[in-house]
Amino acid sequence: MPEREFNEYLLYNEEQPFGQWRDDYRTAQISHLLALINRDSKREPPKLQDFMPFWNKSGFEKDEDEDDGSAEFLANR
Repeated sequence: MPEREFNEYLLYNEEQPFGQWRDDYRTAQISHLLALINRDSKREPPKLQDFMPFWNKSGFEKDEDEDDGSAEFLANR
């Protein structure tokens, strides 16, 4: 595999939710749905993040101003 193609795969992998984080997210969605269905209506509903292991907002959310250069790289390939 040429290095250029390998770098494209690396950037694609960074932009797409692959791996264990994606599995955790899907499991959290199911758990969240079950918790919403079976919750006490007098209590505050749980949030999806409550079911994510090791959830750290600053670790998973990108700043809107942050530019990692991947869009420019893919546009110029």
